[in-house]
Amino acid sequence: MAADGVVSFLIQNLSQLLVDEANLLSGVEGKVKSLISELKFIDIFLKSSEGKRSNNIVKEVVNQIRDVAYEAEDVVDSYVANVSLHRSRTMLGKMFHCVGQAMMLHDVDAEIEKIKRSICEIYSNRDKYGIGEGEFQRGGEATTAAAAEVLRKRRRDVEEEDVVGLVHESDAVIKQLVKSDSRLQTASIIGMGGLGKTTLARKIYNSKKLKEMYPFRAWGYVSNEYRAKELLLSLLRCLSTSKSSDESEEELKEHLRECLNGRKYLIVLDDIWKTEVWDDVKGAFPDDNNGSRILITSRIGEVAAYMGTMPPHYLPFLTQEQSWELFSKKVFRGEDYCPPDLKDIGMSIVESCSGLPLAIVVLAGHVSKKDKSLREWSRIKDHVNYLLVHENNTKVMDILKLSYDSLPQKLKSCFLYFAVYPEDYEIPARNLIQLWVAEGFIQIPETGTSDTLSLEDIAEYNLEELVDRSLVQVASKRSSGGVKTCRIHDLLRDLCISESQATKFIEIHKELDISKCNSRKMSFHHSTQFSFTPNKNNQLHMHSLFLFGEELSWDDESKGCKQFRKSFKLARVLHLNKVLLDLPPSGLKLMIHLRYLKIKTDSRSAENILTSISNLRNLETLHLSCDWVFSIPIKIWKLKRLRHFNVRIKEILNMSRVTNCERMSNLQTLCEVPLYSETISMLNNDNFPNLKKLGLWCYPYFKDGLQHKQSSTGRAANLSLLSMHHLSKLCTLKIRGDIFHPFCANGFNPTSFSSNLEKITMVDFKELDFKALGKLPNLRILKLRRGSTGDGLHCVAGEFPALQMLQMKEVQVERWIQEEGAMPCLSRLIIKGGSVEDLPLQLRSLASIK
Repeated sequence: MAADGVVSFLIQNLSQLLVDEANLLSGVEGKVKSLISELKFIDIFLKSSEGKRSNNIVKEVVNQIRDVAYEAEDVVDSYVANVSLHRSRTMLGKMFHCVGQAMMLHDVDAEIEKIKRSICEIYSNRDKYGIGEGEFQRGGEATTAAAAEVLRKRRRDVEEEDVVGLVHESDAVIKQLVKSDSRLQTASIIGMGGLGKTTLARKIYNSKKLKEMYPFRAWGYVSNEYRAKELLLSLLRCLSTSKSSDESEEELKEHLRECLNGRKYLIVLDDIWKTEVWDDVKGAFPDDNNGSRILITSRIGEVAAYMGTMPPHYLPFLTQEQSWELFSKKVFRGEDYCPPDLKDIGMSIVESCSGLPLAIVVLAGHVSKKDKSLREWSRIKDHVNYLLVHENNTKVMDILKLSYDSLPQKLKSCFLYFAVYPEDYEIPARNLIQLWVAEGFIQIPETGTSDTLSLEDIAEYNLEELVDRSLVQVASKRSSGGVKTCRIHDLLRDLCISESQATKFIEIHKELDISKCNSRKMSFHHSTQFSFTPNKNNQLHMHSLFLFGEELSWDDESKGCKQFRKSFKLARVLHLNKVLLDLPPSGLKLMIHLRYLKIKTDSRSAENILTSISNLRNLETLHLSCDWVFSIPIKIWKLKRLRHFNVRIKEILNMSRVTNCERMSNLQTLCEVPLYSETISMLNNDNFPNLKKLGLWCYPYFKDGLQHKQSSTGRAANLSLLSMHHLSKLCTLKIRGDIFHPFCANGFNPTSFSSNLEKITMVDFKELDFKALGKLPNLRILKLRRGSTGDGLHCVAGEFPALQMLQMKEVQVERWIQEEGAMPCLSRLIIKGGSVEDLPLQLRSLASIK
């Protein structure tokens, strides 16, 4: 995280701690308030220096600020954790540790004073070395402009006259441009940096067809360092009209308009980053209803939406065949021949570029200077990332880094977070959003829509903005249209890793040895057991741990487990993806700062784990996988900050009665819990007023092939007893299993369910009454898997008034009658497996049958 992000986050975190943990901060409350005041001055300084940090002295000052902010956070968090531990002790334990507590109070007081002196010293150095605001402003623009010109030249170095894979793309855009519409129209080419947008635009601009159609053509390079006067002058020069740079922006705009008046023209505006560009120059382009066109290129979809009157053309990555063709043209300089023994390894080298033309051209340029031998190409294959990211080929990363540098501060941490995932990993969007929230990257605006926007809503907007800026790719979409999974290009991931390491934000390791780590967030992409030998320094600053790789098993006596418990007392995020954890009831008790926890456990240890989790009062997201557990502790239902409770427990042998469940106003997700009378009681009693997603398991107790005796307090229940009308925010419902008929004609009352239900998924049901579901007014998505509709489907007018998608997998439908006026909004019908007799004629055009 950049230093300004660290300081802003720390100010928010400490201010919130003063509210939430006032009783734990007793004795140092005044010191913390004083520290916040000092940090606010530092925050102002950082904001004034943003974008002007090429100076090495400035960089060093910023790094010092970041380090001291981290130190301040650790001191306060450690104090809160230690006070919490002390207050959980017995009276005898408190007496035994009373001297230690007094010393701790003295030590934290001294530490905060030391940090405040460090802040003062940093501020003094700022003045001492002449790096105040005035210094930043003088000469900053000239330096930025010079850097932009260097980068522009680098771009030209890697542009190709005849890049492969663009014939279809150029034909598609030209077809858009020349379609018979006399009004002035704007077309756009959108894609990530290095994808060939400028090359494609130049190919179109120079095409014979367009030269004949548009006798007046002009090319303007905009860039991130846009200056209106320079852009207008460059367009006028293309039109053979020279004007003095002494003229004002308005005068130049008027000259350009006069030059284009009454003429059919094509204007290319290359590399636009901001919508303000269009606001500045659109007045210079007259619309004489003669078929004139404007073509823009941008990395940002929002720009196309703002300027464009035509749908944007999203430039795809090259296919494997196209990538090899481009690579071969550059390496063999037009020759078609590639030695057979180099073909396979050459394809592997090209594959590392993941279809990005910029990377292919730069890499091919390096390979072309080397011997065309198997030995030399094998060496290159093992160091592709190094050749692209380091050595003398920084032009690749410089071009990609423009996208990162242009991000607002609120998005930079979100983007860098992609570094934690392994290469080519398909990332679940909801999981990513929950992590961003837990890390504190997402903040509710101080004014405006805080009552209607949740943290998750804001995080989703952030993800969509990263997609819009061509930094994140959508791998799959939800049936509702949102992002389901996403990924990031390998080179952008390398950029995330490089920036993260430079700012001590995240470290990535392939071996589970934590002794060399120097970061607060660590991600291990491992294939071994933990080698965990922490030192005194890194025990304090570990805040997030991610494990990806082979399954690990940690019992209470294992080395990994012991060191993990000692070293992560300040942890906020534990994403133990494939760790089978076995801890005593007190195992996680000390981790009171924990916001996010994802673990697996076996049935023998599940109750201990759940008891331990019950102490985590700051926990926001829990993902827990287990086959069965004896009971869920009552204290779990008292975690007031819990937002997402995702459990995969097939059986709970004793669902204890919850007579005093707290009102969990923050809970949005409750999945996938067994359906018992106690579950229904909690839902009926309005304990979860803001629940948005609910998943229920309806299975009897089976274990090892034997049906277990149900306890008096742990009995399965009929879904018809469940009332959801008060769950006004419930949008998604998933029911798995069919002990009792959940939607039967006699037992289902649509008023018992939330009228806001938009999506229902049912799995493993015996029979289904479609009429009951058809009465839900806002149901847009219905997914059915493995079941039967009984006598069949008979949909009459007015049923399923909002349904847009119906998916049936392995569903038996005896007959289907569809009357006119039923399902009026249906646009997608997916049928896979099972059998559907006599599919109605009016639905056949919508159906995708597999």
